[in-house]
Amino acid sequence: MAHVGERRGPGRSRFGSAAVSRTAAQEVGRRGSGDGAQEPLPNPNQPLSQELPGYIAPLPSESAASASTDQPHRKRKWQSGSQENERPSPSYRRPAKRSRREAYVKGPLLGRGGFGSVYAGTRRSDGLPVAIKYVSKRGTQRLRVEGQGRLPLEVALMTLVNSAPACPNVLQLLEWFDRPRRYTLILERPLPCQDLESFCEENGRLEESLAKKVLLQLITALKHCESRGVLHRDVKPENLLISTESHDIKLLDFGCGEMLKDSAYKHFAGTLQYAPPEWFRQHRYHAGPATVWSVGVTLYNILCGCFPFRGALRVTSKSRLRFPRELSTGKRQKSRPDPGEACGVFLNTVLCVTECRQLIRWCLSAAASDRPSLDDIERHPWLH
Repeated sequence: MAHVGERRGPGRSRFGSAAVSRTAAQEVGRRGSGDGAQEPLPNPNQPLSQELPGYIAPLPSESAASASTDQPHRKRKWQSGSQENERPSPSYRRPAKRSRREAYVKGPLLGRGGFGSVYAGTRRSDGLPVAIKYVSKRGTQRLRVEGQGRLPLEVALMTLVNSAPACPNVLQLLEWFDRPRRYTLILERPLPCQDLESFCEENGRLEESLAKKVLLQLITALKHCESRGVLHRDVKPENLLISTESHDIKLLDFGCGEMLKDSAYKHFAGTLQYAPPEWFRQHRYHAGPATVWSVGVTLYNILCGCFPFRGALRVTSKSRLRFPRELSTGKRQKSRPDPGEACGVFLNTVLCVTECRQLIRWCLSAAASDRPSLDDIERHPWLH
């Protein structure tokens, strides 16, 4: 049995109906929104380069965060079905001039939000299922890739993480198109699959055995990104595709990503419910501890069906995280302790063994310096 229990509590469960209506103000730093953008917004710190015309075959810098309020953020319902297909190999060579319509058939809408719009699609040449993602050029950063010129940030980051040898737990960018007002990204679409948020919403919180498998694959994906100098910055169940048959996962959506660096980041991009406490207190964070924090929130989420902390919905100087003292059977208590206080009992002992609770507490340590590394998580006794 892969799942236990029901997810309940409107407004509390990450996978409940209330989460569907979450506004885009809760998701910060997206580069681009809907399809109807006009001219790109100027960035005072880094002017946009001249757009490259036509089709471009697929490295990146610190950029300012921006809140997308054009439209509500909606879950991506990756189409599920049964189909045998080999893992596609990305090719970034410049092909003969053609349009997206010549190469791909666009299907139904899979999702729309601050990230843009994603549609199901099919490659005309061989019937390969793909996802077609439209990203507005409005405010999009462009960065130089050796031998390929200046590329959109998301394309550049995926170029790095998809270069050989690729990681099976990171979604592949197959190719992309540069249009006058938007970019079109062609992504792999494994079948049958759905995002982990929807999977948990439909099946309930995960049993420990499946949560272990998901966590190990997530760590593999994040270590691979780290080895390529890429920081994802938006780790959460919604950005993980899970096979409904094999339970293999793939990390997707690098729209909030950035180049990895040792110094602190002073601009936030991602989803605030997964932001580390140091961002709310100091408006700065480091890549490693912030990533581990989001991993801890994700692990807690898929095991309990709710968030471990009460948090602000937007970044302000007065934002504070509210740490509930005790959680029982995945439900928050009414007590509101002082901001910054660490959680007491995270999970009921019926739900998780001691090692699991210890790992979650470790990942969600209030001090960034107290959190484990990705290697520490991978070696933790609970996973072995």
